[in-house]
Amino acid sequence: MTLPLARLRSFVSPVRLAPVLLSTLLVATAAWALSPGVAAAAGPTPLPAAHELGQSYMFLRIYEDSIVVRLEITTEDIERALDFGWNVEGGVTSDQVAQRLDQILEYVGERARVRTASGPLTLGFRRFETHFLEVAEYVVLFYQVEGLTEIPDALELTYIPIFDVDSDHRNFLVVEHNWKTATFNSEVVAGIFSPSAPTQRLDLTRSSRLKGFLGLVRLGVWHIWIGYDHILFLMALVLPSVLVRRNREWEPAPNFTKALIKIVTIVTFFTLAHTVTLSLAALDVIRLESRLVESIIAGSIAVAAWANLAPGLNVREAMIAFVFGLFHGFGFASVLGDIGLGREFLVLSLLGFNIGVEIGQVAIIALVFPVLYVLRDRWIYRPLLRYGSMLLIAVALLWFFERVFEFNVPLGPILRRMVGMG
Repeated sequence: MTLPLARLRSFVSPVRLAPVLLSTLLVATAAWALSPGVAAAAGPTPLPAAHELGQSYMFLRIYEDSIVVRLEITTEDIERALDFGWNVEGGVTSDQVAQRLDQILEYVGERARVRTASGPLTLGFRRFETHFLEVAEYVVLFYQVEGLTEIPDALELTYIPIFDVDSDHRNFLVVEHNWKTATFNSEVVAGIFSPSAPTQRLDLTRSSRLKGFLGLVRLGVWHIWIGYDHILFLMALVLPSVLVRRNREWEPAPNFTKALIKIVTIVTFFTLAHTVTLSLAALDVIRLESRLVESIIAGSIAVAAWANLAPGLNVREAMIAFVFGLFHGFGFASVLGDIGLGREFLVLSLLGFNIGVEIGQVAIIALVFPVLYVLRDRWIYRPLLRYGSMLLIAVALLWFFERVFEFNVPLGPILRRMVGMG
């Protein structure tokens, strides 16, 4: 059986194919964004048995032309090795550490070394701190690798304190920052020092700007997918995107092209706004208090949803997207701050993160928009718009007051009890 040519052309018309193409894009993006590599790029990799007794740590922060080393050793282990007479159970003060600092540095300096194929490098001591954690109190020593003009292809690191008094002791080599491997404020274990393996080799040849850039792209995608307030703001804007205002009422958009132009306009204005403020915040031109930013972001959901209930006000969704997108940009900037991103490769970082955010947005809209377009002229759409917007307002107001007054309503446990699961 053959289809008439006119019907075939109608079947494959752009209007009919657009939802299919958008949904395909969603599936491809989601598969890429949720692949195993995202976990490494989008958040900290847990350090196995982090900060337990019987362990010391060497942390590395590798920048474009410098390396910062941080060594962490418990006061109990220092006392075992050097016998200062400290009362470690009662706590060791910073003054006590300062009084013995020269001896600590001498002991550690003989047991912590960094070298390249060209020879040894000097660890220049900068400062110390004491940290109280649940399992123990740590002395933290900060060093800068001196004499570097560029990062070498490989490092050989030796870290053997406490082995002379405890052969079961283990020391961890941890890379917590390396832009070129998409390691941002993480705890990636690169090696374990032991009496039988006192030296670890760290290969840096596999790092590249492309890896760092793609890591920022994935981080942007991931942040949108787990940023519920950003998602709900988009949902409040998407709900009326398949409608038009006529006589102070909502009516279905006459065709797919008109609806698509409207949603593209909304997303474009949102993108422009958050790109501007994300860049300004990353450059330290403007800084806003996190509590203020997060409260306004919650309020933006309520405003966008309220506009859906009042079509007669003629409030344009694109303007709402732009105005509040400025504050969402500050929210995105806090993510880059949380991962310890400085001015290193700043342009590439901003570009990659922004691209990731846009990919995440397109993926979400590609999932929702075609469905809403199909339903726009059905009886169910008006109650969906009305009650969906009311629900968004309720959630947004709860988040707003939580963030303004700094309290938390445990919705998860409450809902589980309501349905008899608690």
